[in-house]
Order: sequence, then C-alpha cells, then structure tokens
Amino acid sequence: MKFLLNIFLLIIITGCNPDPIFPLPKKNISNVVVNNFFIAKLDFPKDGYVSVDDNQTIYDIANTYNILPQEIIRANNLKPPYELSKGQEIYLPYPLMHKVKKNQNIYNISLIYAVSQSDIVELNGLRKPYKLIPDVELKIPLNKDYSVIGLINKTKLSKQANTLPISKINQKFLFPVNGKMVKDFGPFDNGNQHNDGVDILVSTDQSIKASMSGKVAFVGSNLKSFGKMILIKHDSQFVTAYARINEFNVTEGDLVKKGQVIGKIYKNNSVHFQIRKSRNPVNPNLYIN
Repeated sequence: MKFLLNIFLLIIITGCNPDPIFPLPKKNISNVVVNNFFIAKLDFPKDGYVSVDDNQTIYDIANTYNILPQEIIRANNLKPPYELSKGQEIYLPYPLMHKVKKNQNIYNISLIYAVSQSDIVELNGLRKPYKLIPDVELKIPLNKDYSVIGLINKTKLSKQANTLPISKINQKFLFPVNGKMVKDFGPFDNGNQHNDGVDILVSTDQSIKASMSGKVAFVGSNLKSFGKMILIKHDSQFVTAYARINEFNVTEGDLVKKGQVIGKIYKNNSVHFQIRKSRNPVNPNLYIN
C-alpha cells in the first residue's frame, strides 16, 4: 500500500511540473522577436527541409519559421539534448494547414484565408479539375492576396449594378459606424476610377461593429490603399471589409455576431466599408436596413 501511495504522489508531482515533457537546451529567448507568419513574408522551403547552419539551434530555426520547437523535435524524432550539427537536414512541419470540408472548393478556401487560388494550387501540386476530397489537409500560402477586395473589371461591375434585383435583396446588413458618407459607391474622377464600397467619416471616436454575423477571415495592417483592415466571411457568398481603421478587437478565426464590436476608428477619420457578393463588390446602400 505504501508503495502504491508513493507512486500516486509521484504522478501528482510530475503532473504539476511546468517543465515540458521533452526539455530543450536552456537558452534565454526573452529578447527573441517572433513575427506573425500570417503577416510576414517567410521564405518557407517548398520541400519542408532546411540545412542547419553553424551553431544553429532548434530555437533559432523555430523562431525563423514561426514553428514550435516541440513540433520540430517530433517531426525529426530528435533525442535529448537536441543538439544540431552543421549541414544536418531538418524537416519543418508546415505551419498553416486546412482540412477540407464537404463541398468546399479552392475558391471558398481562398476567401477564408485571403490567399490566391493559384498559390493554393501550386503549393499543393493540384491538377485540373481541382476537385477537393473532404478531410484531406491542404497547405495554405503564407503570403496574403489582398486582391480579394481589389478592383474588378468595370464592365462586369457596371452590368451587375444595373441588373441587381432590389426587390429580392435580403436587407440584413448594418453600417459599421454612424457618420457622414463622404464617398459613395460607384465611379468617380470622371469615371476613371471606381469606389468598391462607401467611405464614412466619423466626428468622434467610435467602435466599429460587424455588419452581419460571420467568421473573421483576415486581420492585417499596412495594406496598400487600405491600411488596417478586417474581412468577415458571412456565408458562401458574402464578405464584408472594414478598411482604414485604427484598432483591432478581433483576430483571424473569431466568430462574431451582428453588431459586435470588432475595432475602433478615431475621430475625423473615415472607414472604408465594402460588401462583396461572390467576390464582386455590390452597393452597400442596397443591402442596409
């Protein structure tokens, strides 16, 4: 009985130990800056293998490619003390994977992650007709494709805007802020340019609210023409964009409800708001309650 009690106490003490099961070489990493791989453009090896440099450690490689050290250890079946030698080939597990759901296609997945369809095809070596099998895992490109909310062919846009059946529109969206509309949807600059959304100027600091319930597909900064931006995917057709904002209150993958605060805009600034249907911009005024 005493022996069993000692074993039981040993299990409890071990379970309370904060150290990892596979201890790594002690190293001060308090000053190591790890970039967010959803934003940084990493030169991730196509075949997943890297050659170890002189005096390079697992921590160095993990920080360079934003991978947990434990994942490198497991993928390469490394043993303590996990020391690496110059020229050693190390396999890196890909950091961003997507498990295909039923009826999903490349286009759907590209919208979820705001990445290029062609990049998904190339990265995964897919071939026509690009039919995806449920539960298969795909690599997702680490570089974003911001054209998901970019300009499209003006002729196609013009035809769609003129033939939109207003009586059939399910008017369920909200404007994200209260303010003055300083630029409406449609052509400007004598027809040489087109505003794919509306620009709303606020006179006071305001919270930005989700126009409709959905899943946050993208949160990013320093985007050309859009600054800080949030994309929310609402269903198989609709995506809303909130650009040139000042603060984020959500992260990618968050589920948000209609009217929920997702960010903040400072006074005397304008929010650029878009509604996209099947990737094409539509006039938000036709979809707002």
